[in-house]
Amino acid sequence: MTNSKRWDKSQNNSKSKLHDLKKSKPAKSWYRYALFGLLICLLSAFFWTGGIAGFANSIAQNAIASKRLDSADWWLGVARSLSTSNASTDFLQARTERQRGNLDKMSVYLKAAHSKGFDPNRLEREQALASASLGRLTKDVEDRLNQWLQEPNAESGEIFDSYSNGLTTVSRFEHALEVLHLWEEYAPREPVANYRIARVKEHFSQASEAEAQYRKAIEKDSKFQKANYNLARLLLDQKRPEEALKYFQLCNSGAPALALAAKTGMARCFKTLGESEKALSLLKEVLKSSYEDLVESYRSVDEIPERSVAASELGIIETELGDFTEARKHLEIALSLHPLDSIARYSYAIALRGLGLKKEAEENFAITRTARAALDQVPVLQAMLSKDPHDTKSRIKFGRIVLEHESERTGLFWLQSVFSYDPINSEAHEAIANYFESKKKRTPEDEKRAAYHRSFVKKNR
Repeated sequence: MTNSKRWDKSQNNSKSKLHDLKKSKPAKSWYRYALFGLLICLLSAFFWTGGIAGFANSIAQNAIASKRLDSADWWLGVARSLSTSNASTDFLQARTERQRGNLDKMSVYLKAAHSKGFDPNRLEREQALASASLGRLTKDVEDRLNQWLQEPNAESGEIFDSYSNGLTTVSRFEHALEVLHLWEEYAPREPVANYRIARVKEHFSQASEAEAQYRKAIEKDSKFQKANYNLARLLLDQKRPEEALKYFQLCNSGAPALALAAKTGMARCFKTLGESEKALSLLKEVLKSSYEDLVESYRSVDEIPERSVAASELGIIETELGDFTEARKHLEIALSLHPLDSIARYSYAIALRGLGLKKEAEENFAITRTARAALDQVPVLQAMLSKDPHDTKSRIKFGRIVLEHESERTGLFWLQSVFSYDPINSEAHEAIANYFESKKKRTPEDEKRAAYHRSFVKKNR
């Protein structure tokens, strides 16, 4: 009897479970249909936005915003391998070239994007950002930049970046810092604003403040190699080679494009630490690469050295070690690329003298003495400018001396700084126009800059 009851109870439980199972079938079917529908929607959205190519472009766009341009190049290569007709890929590639300062390449990619139907307004805006970053900040351009920042879906990072770069180009540093601090406030986790602030602080020889800003950028993004590299460079300039070496080594383990600049920095650290053999080994390894690759490596961290650093440093070490034949070879390479490298030229003169070439040695010592005598006027001019920033005559003299004897970039910077105080100063415009017109190898961008400054001279005649 008891067993019978148990059997009945078991049967009832089974029926109950079966009944529940039947009841759950419609719910589970509905759930499966919902999942299937969601999957269809997601796939539709995925392909609507360009599929894998669109996904690659999206990652590239984020990489560009974070200044990881090598990563962006890789993802854009993926997108291009999947679709050669995607206008967004060409547009984003143009943006990477703008950020590198390769405006000729930028123009090529913008034209390609236009031919594939990309939004003309965005193409025009990209060109305006390029002009702004070069310091061509007319009232109309600045009004447009400020207007774009007010737009709900503004690419504020790109606008802030170009605007601040342009302001520093024309020496409007106070305004540039305002823009950069506003950028930091708008995007508190964005490391680039702190990095740019550090660069401005370095210009004013405020090393401790620059160091703090570089460290702040690295704290926000430990893989932000521009900050790592430039902090290392700053530490080395402050005679702190052990600390600098750690950051150069971090850069060396990062993007391949940065390795050449990082290894050169490491070699300079070893040289300062008295470890000449390690320095020589690294420099010889670096010099196996082409000069173009070396330049590109420095560009990746916003450096444009006006020395062939690896060849110059190698020649200097070899001179110190008394290997004058090898020193001469490497220093001649360095000077053929950068004749204003007075450090290399002085070592070159020593090497020539060591080889018994007294006449040639004296000629190079004379060039060095002339440059140093001219550059001795710079501290006096700096003191005059600190008292009276509006002294445009001293600014122009400062710029011309540096341009002739030390640095194209710095010389042009000081000449262009005149326009912050006197936008139509004919003497400064003519000095810059003359410089670009006299270059033996002029790029299309050199031609544009010469024409731009020459136009002001003609207007004021």
